[in-house]
Amino acid sequence: MNNSFSFNRFNKVLAYDWKRFIRNFGITLLVWVSIPVMFWVTSLVFDFEMDPSARIFVIFGLITITVMSAPSRIYGKVNLPREGVGFALLPATSMEKFVSMFLYCSLLTPALTLIGAFLVDCLMSLLPFGGFKEFIPLMTLLSDAGFGNLMLAFLALVTTAWAESSVFMFGNMLFKRRKGGKTFGWALLIMFTLVMIFELTDGWALFDYIFYGDNSIANMLIYSGIMLVIACGFYFGTYRKIKTQKY
Repeated sequence: MNNSFSFNRFNKVLAYDWKRFIRNFGITLLVWVSIPVMFWVTSLVFDFEMDPSARIFVIFGLITITVMSAPSRIYGKVNLPREGVGFALLPATSMEKFVSMFLYCSLLTPALTLIGAFLVDCLMSLLPFGGFKEFIPLMTLLSDAGFGNLMLAFLALVTTAWAESSVFMFGNMLFKRRKGGKTFGWALLIMFTLVMIFELTDGWALFDYIFYGDNSIANMLIYSGIMLVIACGFYFGTYRKIKTQKY
């Protein structure tokens, strides 16, 4: 089969992967999305109020966790000698398989986590007791930051999530066992190496410029561009692994 893209075949791959998504990751995702309930119970038991800004960071943390764990949970067996044969024999091209994997791991997973955790947080905020006294102020954030700055922040969050997802998608196709742990370990090792290089070469000046420079718009665009380059690199690596995988 050539590497063309057929929407008819792609729709069948999406349906097949949807069953895989629900079977392998549905309950896990539901548990992670329900984590705000645990924080609400903790605030109720210990009688303290949890600030909305802290709850936002909890939701962002949940997105990070689910994005990191999604590839190995959903597609953890696709490169194994026996279990991966079904994936290899799907009547679809490598591009169609990759795009479906991208949609489920890098788009659907963070979107469901964000929406689900936010709705759970809102539900807990409706209760007349507990530490969630206020709703997460989305409209206040919009009015304070401005629409343009909020869109830049959203772009930075999306590209960061894609960069994280791409790394773990590639690690899932690269490693045979303990995929998430090995990917996380190698990512830490690479980051540690980069930190040492930056320390020796004064490379932190770039980060100072990005995060503390005067032009915040340019800084956010530079950061988003770096994250997008990282994501594209690992996404291409994932696609190549799907295309050249030997069983």
